Amino acid sequence: MKYEEARPLIKSGDLLAWTHKPWSSLYDLKIQLVRFFTRSEYSHVAIAWVIGERVFVIEAVIPLIRIYPLSKLGNFYWLPMDVKWNKETEALALSKIGERYSTFDAIKAYFTKLEYDSRWECAEFVAKVLEYEGIDLGTEYIPSLIVEKAMLLGKPVHLVTQ
Repeated sequence: MKYEEARPLIKSGDLLAWTHKPWSSLYDLKIQLVRFFTRSEYSHVAIAWVIGERVFVIEAVIPLIRIYPLSKLGNFYWLPMDVKWNKETEALALSKIGERYSTFDAIKAYFTKLEYDSRWECAEFVAKVLEYEGIDLGTEYIPSLIVEKAMLLGKPVHLVTQ
C-alpha cells in the first residue's frame, strides 16, 4: 500500500514497525546488533499520533523519546490497533517525550525482563502506552514479539511504501 493511501487511515495508537537491512554506517551497525541480540525481524516499533492533518510517530530512539513526522521515516509496517486514544493515553505518551533511550536495555530485553527505570527502548514504550489502552502486548520488549502479539490479537499487518 502506498503512503498516500494509508495516511488517512492511520489513527493515533496504531502500531508501526520497521525492519532494517543496511550495514553501511555506525548507526546501521548499532541497529543490526540490536536485531542480532534480540533475534528480531523488526528493528523498531513506534506509535502513530495523528494531530490536525499530520501523522507523527511517538518513538523511543537514540538518544530519547521523540515526536517525528511519519512521512520522513521511509517504508514501514502498519498495524491498525483500533484504540480509543483518549486524552489520558495521549497525556501518558506525551509525558515520556524527552526521556532517555537505552541501547543496553534494548539488548538486555532479550535476556531478562526489564525493571522500570527512566530509560526506555522502543518495544517497552509501545507496550506500556498500549497497555494503558487495555491492549496486552506482553512484557517481552522485543520489536518482533510486539508485532507478533498484535497479530495474535487479530491485527493485520500492512506494508506501507513511500
